[in-house]
Amino acid sequence: MPVIKQTTLPHKKTILASTLAIILEWYDFSLFGFYAIILSKLFFPFANETTAILSTFLLFALSFLFRPLGSVIVASIGDRIGRKNAFIMTVILMTFPTVLIGLLPTYGSIGITATVFLIILRIAQALSVGGERSATISLFTELAPPNLKGLYGSMSLFGTTTGILLASAVCGLVSSLMSEGDLLSWGWRIPFLLGSITGIAALFLRKIVEESEIFQNLIESGKVSKSPIKESLTKHWRSVLVVLSATIMFAVSFYLIFVYIITFSIRFGDMPLSQILNINTINLGLTTLLIPFTAYLSDRVGRKPSLIIGCAGMIIIGFFLFSTFSGDNLTHKIIVQLAGGIFMVIFAGAFAPFMVESFPTRVRMSGISLGNVIGFSVFGGSAPLIASFLISNTGNINAPGLYLSVCSVISLIAVLTIRETYKNKLT
Repeated sequence: MPVIKQTTLPHKKTILASTLAIILEWYDFSLFGFYAIILSKLFFPFANETTAILSTFLLFALSFLFRPLGSVIVASIGDRIGRKNAFIMTVILMTFPTVLIGLLPTYGSIGITATVFLIILRIAQALSVGGERSATISLFTELAPPNLKGLYGSMSLFGTTTGILLASAVCGLVSSLMSEGDLLSWGWRIPFLLGSITGIAALFLRKIVEESEIFQNLIESGKVSKSPIKESLTKHWRSVLVVLSATIMFAVSFYLIFVYIITFSIRFGDMPLSQILNINTINLGLTTLLIPFTAYLSDRVGRKPSLIIGCAGMIIIGFFLFSTFSGDNLTHKIIVQLAGGIFMVIFAGAFAPFMVESFPTRVRMSGISLGNVIGFSVFGGSAPLIASFLISNTGNINAPGLYLSVCSVISLIAVLTIRETYKNKLT
């Protein structure tokens, strides 16, 4: 009997389908950060406001520490049996916890048990998203024409930020349409429950993507790494270290500029939740639209100039971001946040393909996971917690901005040491 080959989509459609799936998956993961101030009241009411917010961001940070574990598991699968199989696993791991958070009784109903379950479900989300980034960046760049690796690779970041944008928009819309009482009572559940729909859609899209030819050739040649994590750490540790160091600025800037700024604006800028969410959505949307352009620019002039400009610009933004958002000038707030977003995507558009070009195919997902995912987990996940802690203990509302500038200096030093990679052929 003839074997019926499963129909897969051509490259461009694979990129489109995968990007849509990333959007839906990151929508699920991002809801927690945007509703942190709501969740702090519902699941940590036994503490004062400052302690409750610190506890919520501590959970936010702790969940990120599980991302490396998820990344290692998923990356090992992706480097040994394919990127597509890794994709399908991440969707399943993300959807169920998101929906369950939307159904979870609050502290007022079942006491501390609710808080414990929230912690468990958030960790489950982190395990999923930890492995997603290295898989998508690797697949997209491996499918790309040699002169468009940046543009194709950036679609992973484009999907990620679009998913976060969608979460911001949905949370902003729900918050705008409801009274504070209704939002705290039941309205906060709506964005999480929508995760059931996004999860099913993402799973369908992930099942119809194709594997990259370069990885298929690796399998056929019998050169698949038996231990990609070990090989990355022993033979490519310099690349892992550079990626990790460069990730620090990107991770900290994103979670301070587009996630923590919401809680900060409510507490220190006297802004309503709906207003800051709507501003955040607009600026994040404009920033997201620039990603393909900054990535394409790196295909023309190289990765290193964009990486340097992004880090240098973020050093400056650190001195203005929080002082501006604690003031009364709405226009200045919009401009400073948007400027921070622009420097961030100038960096990010080049960083995605740079990471792929830094590792061979046999350990690519593992190398990216060890550098980028660990960097995001440690520095990105902890950024809101550190920002809250710095303000609480120093009384200086500009302290998080100084932290951002210091992190950007570290990343700038790292990217100044790299060699240009945009003309390198993937091996």
